[in-house]
Amino acid sequence: MTRPQAKAGVTEASPLLQADEHKPSYNADTVPIIEESSDGCIIEVVTSSSTTTIENASAKTLTDEEIVSKRLNGASASVVMVGLWIGVGLAALDGSIVAAIYPQIGTEFKRSNEIVWIATMYLLSYTALQPLYGRISDVFGRRTALLFASIVFFIGSAMCGASNDLLTLIVSRTIAGIGGGGLNTMSAVIMSDLVSIRERGKYQGYANVAYSAGSVIGAPLGGIITDSIGWRYCFYINLPLLLLSLYVAICVLTDYNLTENRNTGSFFERLKKIDYLGSLAVVVTVICFLLATSMGGNSRPWSDPLVYGLLIFSFFSGAVFCYIEAKIAEKPLMPWKIITSRTPFACAMTNFFSVMGSMSVTFTTPIFFQGVLGYTTSQASLFFLPKVVALTCGSLSAGYWMARKGEYQKYITFSTSMGMIAMFLTSFWTTDTSFSFIILCLVLDGFSSGSNITTTLVAMLSCVEHSGKMASFFFEFYKLYTFVKHIKETFFFWENITEMATTTSVSYLFRSTGGVVGISVISTVFQGTVKKLLTERITGPNAKEIIEIARKSINEVRTLLPPDALAIVLDTYETAIRYSFYLCVFMSVLCFLSALFIQQFTLASKIK
Repeated sequence: MTRPQAKAGVTEASPLLQADEHKPSYNADTVPIIEESSDGCIIEVVTSSSTTTIENASAKTLTDEEIVSKRLNGASASVVMVGLWIGVGLAALDGSIVAAIYPQIGTEFKRSNEIVWIATMYLLSYTALQPLYGRISDVFGRRTALLFASIVFFIGSAMCGASNDLLTLIVSRTIAGIGGGGLNTMSAVIMSDLVSIRERGKYQGYANVAYSAGSVIGAPLGGIITDSIGWRYCFYINLPLLLLSLYVAICVLTDYNLTENRNTGSFFERLKKIDYLGSLAVVVTVICFLLATSMGGNSRPWSDPLVYGLLIFSFFSGAVFCYIEAKIAEKPLMPWKIITSRTPFACAMTNFFSVMGSMSVTFTTPIFFQGVLGYTTSQASLFFLPKVVALTCGSLSAGYWMARKGEYQKYITFSTSMGMIAMFLTSFWTTDTSFSFIILCLVLDGFSSGSNITTTLVAMLSCVEHSGKMASFFFEFYKLYTFVKHIKETFFFWENITEMATTTSVSYLFRSTGGVVGISVISTVFQGTVKKLLTERITGPNAKEIIEIARKSINEVRTLLPPDALAIVLDTYETAIRYSFYLCVFMSVLCFLSALFIQQFTLASKIK
């Protein structure tokens, strides 16, 4: 009997050699081999390097339940999941709750034309540092990374509620975003350690229910809280709810991945594994882009050297980031071998354009309801409730579909086409549009968005696992069975498996970047259109004052402007919103086209 093929059926956090008190001892002539049985369970085989038989081998099989129990020290997986999902929901809530209240905050501070920064700075820090958490958790442990994110988010939320001016609020939102991005990423990373790829879709569906509910319920909840007790409590509400996430990080979780992987090195050696240059490059890229799009056509003309200079430097910094990831970084934020493959890149771009379009609609719709139709903050926020339900249904439907069918390619095509239809219908909104039509558009958009963020992540992870097994197969086929070959083979596969956490971070990077860019671009289109049209339509001695009120105090135009000027302003709002929705249609088309390049891979049914 020839020696069976050695397969690497371990998870990203599993040890190369399982430590167990019942493990048989072996001498220098024996070689431990990590294998996978036909049913997907992990088997550790100890055999002689000089023989081609396994009759004298000793094997120990670990079931999925034993793997999870060992990693959680017997703690309930349900408690861990709930704690993680609460953190995900709160991070998403903090990103969307300003959708309904930012007109009110801008009016209070008399800076409505600049208020978009309280949204974009949160999403910027949320996005820019999010991919770091995958590497940080590999280097310093899952518990340490989650605890850091929870504490920072707690501090940032408290500071937001206590802010007394726009600058302080923007800084506080930036701090909260650093923690929020970590809560979101670590939830996905830890979940990857506890469930199989095939079941991951279902559990990711639950996580996306929390994310989607937080993303969309933030608008109506923010409106109700603002009208009843004030906008500051929209941020204070995070503090008591975050206690369960803190409990999980402090009392339940451990740095189990460091325990399993004993070759962690010293503290300074682990610090060297973090991609600082890549992190700096991606932050500079996004900041320069946001500064350029926020100023261009708003406070400065697009022909201003500062505006186009920032745009040019943004693209240059982006190119530098790609070079760093491909050629310099030892442990890159965005592994080049993954992102340059067809399906992972298609998944990333589908995620990017999907969130870009959906978040753009989320931040444009309140202006339509409040500015054009004249609803109060709480009344306008109620229109988001159907989207919350649709997001939940879309995410769960996608998860159960993949768990049952083991398929995602056709489902992604279906959900992205639905999103394209939703955006197309939304572009027809006017003051005479019926409520039923508006709700239909929001429901279609919500179902599509919830489905997309679930399926693209699972599809991306399945590619990483598949590529690792194929590489291992060809390596096995061409090399001899020697001790040296076994060590190289195990190291090579461990490198692929540790990319699972990083791949999750990359997926979240594209998702968050889509939200940041979407909000920034839509705000630029809206503000630029309003400024241009009002300058053309309103003349006379009071023109400058009227334009200033229309741009900085959207919620008060009905009380501050005379009837003739008000009619012009409201018509201008409607036109600017329609142009913004046209851009959302373009985003949805790009999302659909990106999804067509996604390939189908097998979804494993066992924990790896």
